[in-house]
Amino acid sequence: MVGKVLAVGLVCAGMAVGQTATAPVSAGVAVTATATNAVPAPVKAYTFDVVSIRQNIAAPTPGLPQFGPTPDGYRAANSPMILLIITAYLPSTGATTFTQAQVSGLPDWASQDNFAIDAKVSEEELPNWQNPDKQPAMLRAMLQALLVDRCKLVVHREVKEVPVYSLVVGKNGPKFKPTNPDETHEGVKLPFGGILSPNPKGIGMTLYAAPMTSLAAIMSSLGRMGTGRPIQDKTGLTGLYDIVLTQGGGIDVERRSAQDASAASDPGGNSAAAMAEALGLKLESNKAPVETLVIDHMERPSEN
Repeated sequence: MVGKVLAVGLVCAGMAVGQTATAPVSAGVAVTATATNAVPAPVKAYTFDVVSIRQNIAAPTPGLPQFGPTPDGYRAANSPMILLIITAYLPSTGATTFTQAQVSGLPDWASQDNFAIDAKVSEEELPNWQNPDKQPAMLRAMLQALLVDRCKLVVHREVKEVPVYSLVVGKNGPKFKPTNPDETHEGVKLPFGGILSPNPKGIGMTLYAAPMTSLAAIMSSLGRMGTGRPIQDKTGLTGLYDIVLTQGGGIDVERRSAQDASAASDPGGNSAAAMAEALGLKLESNKAPVETLVIDHMERPSEN
């Protein structure tokens, strides 16, 4: 459960921060949008050459879900479809990621049911796919085409000014260390930088070689640790850091109850604020434009 909720809140691996998402339109499938919220088609409608999707009805496996680009395509094992959606539709406003709360209209099965997905790039496109500068945009375009084709997905975007929390440096400075570039770590590579890895004793997680954008995204997404608001990085810290994420004996990432959400509305009394304080940071309440991805239509993926 820890890995699944973390992954759902964070987005899939392989995206580039701040790039505008585009939506390919498959033949015969209409994508509705207005002039102000249209999701434009890319210059070239990249698609995977072969795609296999099957619902995984086996019991969830322990640890973090495995998903992301491979040398010849994309693979997700025992993962919910929301991971593909959040990867495919990076916020156009330049935000690091969508949190699950910023995806509205999502059917329950898209976050609760797991699927095994194996997609391959054509031999013709492999040289571009294996180019690190080109792969992020190709991945988003190909996943969008997959979702439109197999799930009949129709989306649009809305941007509203809403309450947020700004993550800033506390009075005594941060309590985490810069990354040692000579060290390597195993775990899930985050799309906006860093590696998320379970701690050896099973209590909490550690972010390695992570920018502050990664920390802000995680704090926005961690179930009961979440505040109910997006958390935006305003620390001014531009380096990469190793950050141990533990609070109260461990990170509790189960789904929040209404009582939890209510308690989280007070930044001084929720565990996200406590986590920030433990790291030498703090949350400040304000308002900012926040983008939401609205699911207008989505069907269960056709299997093969």
